[in-house]
Amino acid sequence: MIQCHIVQDLLPSCIDGLLSAETEHDIQQHLQECEKCRALHAKLSASIDHAHLHAEKEDINFLKKVRRKTTAKMITGFAVLLLIFALLTYYFAIGSPVRKTDLIYTTDVTEDLWRIHLELTNGKALLVKTETIYGEKDSNGIKPIIGKLITPHELLPSPLLGEEDTSFMYGSTIDSFKNGDYKVILRLEDGDIVFTSDNLGQ
Repeated sequence: MIQCHIVQDLLPSCIDGLLSAETEHDIQQHLQECEKCRALHAKLSASIDHAHLHAEKEDINFLKKVRRKTTAKMITGFAVLLLIFALLTYYFAIGSPVRKTDLIYTTDVTEDLWRIHLELTNGKALLVKTETIYGEKDSNGIKPIIGKLITPHELLPSPLLGEEDTSFMYGSTIDSFKNGDYKVILRLEDGDIVFTSDNLGQ
């Protein structure tokens, strides 16, 4: 029979499963007969199990921290990309309203057509948006067209609009202005310029 001091020296290796089958069998047989070694075996097993649990818990906590940091970096990166995209869209596709000092406009009347010509002078590209202006519904529930809203925007030159894209022309028939309410509004950053039948050539 194996002596107690040998069994006690081999217990850690036995718990970790590092012994040969024959040696482990002899130790298990000794443990069945020796209460002192059996108590030590139980104590060591509990300590090792606790150490394993503690190590696993630390691993899980570490993985959680890594996951949180990775998620935070991904969210930050996405937010930065979104901001960059928004800024690029604003400067290259949407633009900002034009000021009166950066725009030259001329109007002329040719036969039955009124035209307005816009020219941007600050070196940026010109993008003009036009919208129909509607009046109140009539007795038939139809909203009459009472004008046009012209809104020029300035953009940084880009593949969509180059430096040569600095002018725009809009035209409307003279007959449109015969309706007393009809008007064309040139909307600039620092105020509107309104054209009616009274000032078509101005």
